Amino acid sequence: MSAVKSSVAIAFLSVVLGAFGLLSASWVFVSVSRAEYLTAIVALGGAVFSFGMIAMLSTVASRRVVPRAVWDQSGVTLRPDRRVDMLLVVSSLAGFLAMALYAIFAPLGMLDIRAPRGNSQYLVIACAAGALVGVFTLRQIAVQRGGSLLRLTVVGLESGNTMTTVRHSWDEVTDIADRPTNGRHATGAAYIITADGRVRTHPTDWYTPGGQVLRELMRFYWQHPERRSELVDGTALQRLQGESRDD
Repeated sequence: MSAVKSSVAIAFLSVVLGAFGLLSASWVFVSVSRAEYLTAIVALGGAVFSFGMIAMLSTVASRRVVPRAVWDQSGVTLRPDRRVDMLLVVSSLAGFLAMALYAIFAPLGMLDIRAPRGNSQYLVIACAAGALVGVFTLRQIAVQRGGSLLRLTVVGLESGNTMTTVRHSWDEVTDIADRPTNGRHATGAAYIITADGRVRTHPTDWYTPGGQVLRELMRFYWQHPERRSELVDGTALQRLQGESRDD
């Protein structure tokens, strides 16, 4: 995806999320004025989710992100920019909480939130499904202590998102690309392609501006096994910091 297309996509999502966020925020005040406090909590969850995601997308688009990285004798562990990670976690928590409350209390008639006529049961089912997904998502976030994680070791790499963690040896990897298979434009992610044809997408633009520096670091250690000892002596972090300054 080109920079222009990426900006258009982010702008579109921001408009959609912003409209939903404003509607939710206004309903918070209406609900409080009517002493409908449970409804206010659900609406607040929707507002926090919407505005939090807008803030996260804007932070990534601004390219003002700084990775958090540490190394030890087993390898390098990288996490996204602290603001991006925090906004993702808070937004996810708020969204899942709102869906869970709606799924529980809407069928009991305890919420002053009207679904489109004839669609109330489908909305409840959708929220229940979303809340169930949220259980696994929040567990994954708690286990890896954030919404995303990348670990590079002498033997391979580990990619974690809000749902799963995948580990590959370097020998399994056939490419680390800047675009999806058959894609025409680079995106802000790294596409880890393995010998079995599977593709793991990792959002490197949450870590470094545009994602290029981190993606190239991953490619470097994939292509140069003789340099992988740098991952356990701190040199890899120096390389990352040096490339980030030059970017």
